[in-house]
Parts: sequence; C-alpha cells; structure tokens
Amino acid sequence: IGTGWYIRGDISYDMATSTSGSYRTYGVASAGPPVTYAYGSADYDNFEYRSGTAWSIGAGYQFNSFLRGDVTVGSWRRGVYGTDNDTAPCSDPLLFPTAVGCRSVDTTTVTAWETMANVYADLGTYVGITPYLGGGLGVTNLKYSDLSNVAECYDATSAAIAGCGYSATHTGESSWRFTWALMAGASYDISKNLKFDLGYRYAHVSGGAMFGFDAATAALGATGTQGSDDGFSTHQIKAGVRYAIW
Repeated sequence: IGTGWYIRGDISYDMATSTSGSYRTYGVASAGPPVTYAYGSADYDNFEYRSGTAWSIGAGYQFNSFLRGDVTVGSWRRGVYGTDNDTAPCSDPLLFPTAVGCRSVDTTTVTAWETMANVYADLGTYVGITPYLGGGLGVTNLKYSDLSNVAECYDATSAAIAGCGYSATHTGESSWRFTWALMAGASYDISKNLKFDLGYRYAHVSGGAMFGFDAATAALGATGTQGSDDGFSTHQIKAGVRYAIW
C-alpha cells in the first residue's frame, strides 16, 4: 500500500448543548364567512440536545512529521427537548388558580450520519506523546423521529405541572447539513504502528428542518415544514486508536 497510510476508530461522549429553534403556527385568521387561515411563527423558550455517545471510523495519510489528513464517517443519536411558555390562561383554573399559562413541550430524537474531511498539524513528539491541532469540513445527515407535542399547565410559583388535555404527533424530517469542526488533543505511541488518541472536538452543524404539521392541522390546509432548528454545536471528548499501515 505504501508508507504513510493509516486507519482509525474513535468513540466519544457528546455533552448536552442548548441552542434555539422555531416553528410555524396555522390557525383561523378570519371567522368569515368564509373562514380563512393564516400562518404565524413562534420561537422556543428552551431548546436543547441531550448528552449522548458517538462513534466514527476513517482512513488517512501522514504526509510528513507535522501534517496528516483523514476522511471519517461517524454516527450519533441524541434526545431533543424544547419548551415554549404561552401567556394564555391555563385551561384548569380550579387546579391552578394562579397559573401563568400553558406550556408546549416537544420531545423527539435525532440520528446523525456524518462525513468529514480533516487535516491535522502534529506539534512534535515528546516521550512518545504528540500534541496536535486540527480542523475539518463535511456534511451531516440528520433524521428526526416523530415529534411528540404535549401542552401542560404550569405554575411558575409552585412549579406544579398537569396536562392541558392536548397532544399531537408531528412527522420527523431529514436533511443534509453543512458541518465544520475544530480539534485539539494528543496521541501516545503504544507501538511503532499503533497510537492511542485522546482529544476534544468542537463541531457546528447548520440549521434545517425538524418536523412537519400534525394530521389535524394539515387537514385544515397547512403544508411544508413546521419546525426547524437554528443549527447547533457539539462538544465531544474523543478517544480512539490509529494504526499505521507500513
């Protein structure tokens, strides 16, 4: 095969991260006759990706003592949680006489497949340890599972919560997203050909579609994407091995 080629495998812990998201609404604009409907928009008050794990495999080439590059393919799955606090009165004034209003709670999961082209600068080897800096560009395919939307009565003072009696399911959507990453870490020479790698990776995935309208709203005429994330960052602690093929 020739001198310089290597293969690699990594696992990582992905920290929870907060970001922002939005969704469209669709409701009666005029009671008519005839009845007309119109779109509106709203933002989540809280929107986060829960912590999780990831894996990746790849192959690369060591150009010289200081420069190498590789292509990696990886996958991860994380829970997504969003809330939007409405100011409308709660539907159960007897249970919550001082309730602030109804809170919309959205939950789903997202599965990602990522392909990245990466380049690294090795900063010299000291007693078998080689620190490095790196960066990468690529694409990520995000597939959201069906989203559950539930309305809850809540009281900001007592933190009491109860169901408002409304729930809906929204079909998840998938999309390809531009992704970039920055890395820093160090490798340790286990043997001439095998290295242990430990590092930190920051990646940013651009925004896109999350879910469509529920069946009842679609029956009224709503079409297209309803909810979108505004893009998000991931913070990963990675550990893996690299094996030089020579």
